[in-house]
Amino acid sequence: MFSTVVLVVLYGRIAAATWCVVRSVASRVALLAALDYACDTGADCGSLQLSGLCFLPNTIQAHASYAFNRYYMR
Repeated sequence: MFSTVVLVVLYGRIAAATWCVVRSVASRVALLAALDYACDTGADCGSLQLSGLCFLPNTIQAHASYAFNRYYMR
């Protein structure tokens, strides 16, 4: 996992934000284990549920990135 800087426009102003995202070469097995760890140890992963706001895109990479970022922000 690594951090990347993303520019975000808020109310007409550009602000830098840091996000945790998964590496594109991470294995599915490693991502599933890390996703379970993040969600089981305090990351709020409710939005990743089927009816959640962040369910789509429904990929392990997207869900893991969301969970890792929530864990990091915690």
